[in-house]
Amino acid sequence: MSPDNYPYDSVAAINSNSDLALMELASSGAEASECCSGSSDGHSACCSCCPDPWIVSREPILCHSYLDCLTDLGSSFDNDCNFKMPITGGAWHWFHQSWIGRPGGYGIPGLRDTYFWYLYADPEYTTPAGNKIGGHMELRLRETDTFRTFIDDRVWTWELYAYMSNDELGTLKAGQLHNRFGLFWDGVFFGNAPYFDGLKLDADYGLSWEKTTEIHDCLKVDRFLQFFFHEDQSNGSFGGADAESIAGYTEKNTAVGRILPTWTRADGSQLALGASAMVGQIDSRIALPDETVWAYGFDASYTKGPWKAFAEGSQTFGVRNPVNYVSGGPSDQLTNFLAGIHFTHGPVTYRCSYSNSIYQNPDAVQNMVLAGATVTLTKHVDLYLEYVNQRVDGADLPGQNGPFFNSLEWVINWHF
Repeated sequence: MSPDNYPYDSVAAINSNSDLALMELASSGAEASECCSGSSDGHSACCSCCPDPWIVSREPILCHSYLDCLTDLGSSFDNDCNFKMPITGGAWHWFHQSWIGRPGGYGIPGLRDTYFWYLYADPEYTTPAGNKIGGHMELRLRETDTFRTFIDDRVWTWELYAYMSNDELGTLKAGQLHNRFGLFWDGVFFGNAPYFDGLKLDADYGLSWEKTTEIHDCLKVDRFLQFFFHEDQSNGSFGGADAESIAGYTEKNTAVGRILPTWTRADGSQLALGASAMVGQIDSRIALPDETVWAYGFDASYTKGPWKAFAEGSQTFGVRNPVNYVSGGPSDQLTNFLAGIHFTHGPVTYRCSYSNSIYQNPDAVQNMVLAGATVTLTKHVDLYLEYVNQRVDGADLPGQNGPFFNSLEWVINWHF
């Protein structure tokens, strides 16, 4: 894509020929860095908003926060009986500074004002036998414009499901919930290539069985089996990435499996090796036949002290959109790669990552580099500073090559 004809539509368009839309830069941080504190039973409890917690500093620069009163309000819904309902929320404020002459400021054209407000509710009842029955809701709100052109409303649910949990049998979830194909997230605000391709933080309507088995003190195994009946027409992908951004091309009957063994050594370091597989259908009511999409992927992460390194590769087959945002056409094969490293010192987590999307038939390659830091200002306020370079090269079709972003992002996330 030429930098001279890079348009913005109602969500910062990427492809002038497809009139499809761009962008979620990070629900990401909201999903991956907001872990709850300990639960009332003394165990460490992590909200369902961040199933794979990543290294984020919890040593704030300022110890006092004026949001403590809101946290106390959320905690007041808990009580000493078997029912509790933590309520948390906040907002993301995104400031964009382009280095290639495009509009910046508080967001971008089509995504001005507060990036989004969010509210979590997590009711849970513990039965006399120790089983748990509960739910999770993440509600989002934008003041102006929709989050994506293919999302109908400015108020929408990002996740909404019920669950039953048993120590021996695992957890069964039902509703609008995240697909667990591959690494869940990499802790950044802006995003990565697999995310913009619609492969991360993508919730749909279905069922999920999840279980962690402790083999021994040094080894645990996480397992996920999921089946999604229908898409929810809501994710953070660029318009033109997958079927959810085009009417009449609908994801249905998608099965996902993932296994993740994690080894912990005596020095506290951890090695996790994951394998994922996915197969699903696309019901077409446009000038394309129905499609079967399938994918597989492998990932690894290593954590030692303040360091974390990770890498992931995946292969996806099938036409997921007839006018792909990278290649400009109905590409039927996608190779993704994501790798990065994090280091935490005091209140700051430094991050650097590289990701790509290699599309075939027609061909094009998306490359993305991100470097930055997350600063914990107080226990309720985080500052994200990120440099992003995202571009397309090697496209078969004319007008596709060129930069998407070359910019500096300043983001404030406050939460209670």
